Formats: sequence, structure tokens, C-alpha cells
Amino acid sequence: MFWSFLKKSPKKTETSVRAPTTAPSTLPLDFLQKLIPVGDLPITELQTLPVTQRHFKPGQLIFNRGESADSLIYLHSGQVFLEAADGNGYSVDDTTFKACYPLSTHTEHHFSAIAQSAASIIYLPLSALQRGAKAAFINNPLINPQDIPPDLVNSDFFHGFCTAFRQDNLRVPSLPDVAIRLRSALQKEISVADAVKIINLDPVISSKLIQVANSPLYRTVNPAAKSHDAINRLGLKTTQNLVTSISLHNLFRSGNKHLNQRVQQLWKQSIQIASLSYTLASLTHKINPDEALLAGLIHNIGALPIITHAETLKDGQYTDLELDRTIAVLQGLVGVFILNKWHFPEHLLQIPTQTGNWYHDEKPALQMSDIVLLARFHAQLGGGQSHNLPPLNTLPAFLKLGESRLTPDMSLQALHEAKQQITEAMGFFRA
Repeated sequence: MFWSFLKKSPKKTETSVRAPTTAPSTLPLDFLQKLIPVGDLPITELQTLPVTQRHFKPGQLIFNRGESADSLIYLHSGQVFLEAADGNGYSVDDTTFKACYPLSTHTEHHFSAIAQSAASIIYLPLSALQRGAKAAFINNPLINPQDIPPDLVNSDFFHGFCTAFRQDNLRVPSLPDVAIRLRSALQKEISVADAVKIINLDPVISSKLIQVANSPLYRTVNPAAKSHDAINRLGLKTTQNLVTSISLHNLFRSGNKHLNQRVQQLWKQSIQIASLSYTLASLTHKINPDEALLAGLIHNIGALPIITHAETLKDGQYTDLELDRTIAVLQGLVGVFILNKWHFPEHLLQIPTQTGNWYHDEKPALQMSDIVLLARFHAQLGGGQSHNLPPLNTLPAFLKLGESRLTPDMSLQALHEAKQQITEAMGFFRA
């Protein structure tokens, strides 16, 4: 099973097969800028980054599973096979996007790497991984012109949105009054009866909450018939998270037919990530599943004001490509801005930016952002862009799973089936 690759004993390999030539190297800046996430470092730092290059013949061992590592390793040229303990694995070719990702990122190699052709390997300081990931987090094209991607430098749509943001002229989505009042009330000591009074102010949310309480996620022998029953069953904290989650659906709407299709795609993606986040959190027993559900639903909330900004423009004033790129570049920053206005707690506040960075690694223990990031990874496995995904074994979030139930007993297929069950159970989000 896929998840068990990383837990088996390393094979013994003859060290005599390894005799590469080694030399310090100076690589072109444009090559270094393509490396993920190192390419996000400032140009001055990239230009002074110590780089070592080694050349391998076909069949030579580059590194062995189980060995300690002190470098961040990338493929410069050629083709390499990454082999797991059971002989399965994957190839990386310098002509593919996957070569932009590191071959190994941890202090211990989890796969063995063998040159399939004449190959050139570059070694960077291991610390460059975290510095690069943090640089991507710090970059702020909303405020700093030097951080704007080259393909958006001349985009009127991009600059128009940034101007509206800086002038505080954005139409920012607002949560329903019930969700805001409940979140505020729960910061104090309130009773179930107090929560019922607030929730019953919105009959739609109240009925949805009862529906959720009676869903396969929370169902017990006796069905909940009213809000009081539902809140008693769910608990106040879960009720708060679910009320917010239910409220989000009404925000994903647009009066423009074309843009509304985009918004509905976003909502569908949110449900998919949320369902998988719930599943992953349940399997790890380390993260609250209900909060993971909410975190999955808000991970792309920053795209909404960008689409709303497009509604104010006439046809022809922007292209779909400009809209896509602006969302890709800015939705994390805008998402944090929205959640800050909604007074979300700190561990959820940064979800939009943290889960947009595959190599984000803020703390050694498993975090909420790690769960949502892994949910994003799995959701993209079956899509048309799966070939652009980084190797799962190089992601810090995956390595943090450790000895949880997810590893080694859960295969990707089993995880997929669990996700489908949860998605079906959460059909109320689509209504």
C-alpha cells in the first residue's frame, strides 16, 4: 500500500556503486527560480546560495533509503528513479514539471534514488527549504510591486483589484448575523438554551443543523427533532463550526451567469477539500474533524472578492486567464484578510495562505493546515494536473503523520473510499 512505503526497512545497497564526480557549481538564476520552493527566495539570496553538483552514470545510486541527509536535492539533468522499499516508485525526468520539486527534503531519505540515465544532481543547504517556503508566505504582491509575477505586471485587472484592496473598496462577503452572534456568544459562558435562541433566529440554518445532526456523521438511535436536540448531540463547539460551515454556502453566488459557474466550481472544490479534511482528521485522531471540515470550506474563500471585482467590469476588460492567475496569486492573502474581519481563531486564520504552499512547515507537530494541504493533494490526484504535483514523500505535512492510523494501514484507495462516504453524508451542503 502507498502509505506503507515509508515505513519499511531500507534495503542494503553496496556503496561501491557510488562514485560520482563532485564540484561546486554556479547555476543560471532562471534555473534556480524554477525550483520549488527555493525559487521564491530573494534574487540576492539565490545568487549567493552555495550549490554543489554531482554527476552520476546510469545505474549508479544517488542516495539510499534510510540514510541521513544534510542537503536539499534536485535533479538538474537526466532521469532518476525513486524506489520505495517494495520496489515500487516513480521516475523524474528533467523535461517534466516534477523536476522542479526536490527529490528529498528530510534529514533522512525515505526513498532510494537511482540514475536511469546519465544524471546531474544539485545539492543545496537543507535550510533553503524552509527559507524558500517562508519567502513564499512573506511575498505580498497586493502591497509590494516587486512581488508581482511577471505575467501580471501589465494586467489592468490585477492592478485594478490591488488598488481596490488598498483603498478598502472591496465587496467583502459577510457571514449571516446568526453565525456572527453565535461565535461572539461562545467566547463567553453560554448554555445550550442560549445557543438555541440565537440559532432559531434563522429558520434555514436551524433546519440545516437538525439535518446535519441526523446525518451519518452524527446520527444516534434517536433522531433530533428540534434545535435543542441537535445542539445537545453536537455540543456547542461543533455547533458553532457547523453553523459557520452551513452559512458559507450562501456566499458562493454571483449575478453574472458566467462568473456564477466559476463560483459554483469553487464551492464544489470547497466541499471536496472539506470532506477529505474531515476524513483525514478523523483518521489521525490529532485534529478536530469538525474544525477540519470548516478549514476545508474556507481554504479558498479569498477567491470570492476577486470574482466579485470581475462582476463590476464589462466584457472584454479582462480575460479568463487574468482572472485565473489573479486568483492563484492573491486568494491566500485575501482569504486571511476576510477571516480576520470575521474574527476567526488564529489556527484557522492563516489556512488560506498556509495550504497554498506545499512545503509549508511552521511547527513540527501535525497542524490543521497540514490536514487541509494533504486534502488538497489527494483531491488533485485524480485530476488533469496530477502530473504537476510534488512527490508526496517530500511534503513536510505527510512526514508529520508519523505512526498515526493513516500510516501504514491506510492506502490511497481506502482513503478515497472514505472521502466518498463523507461527501455523500454531507449532501446538505449542496442544497
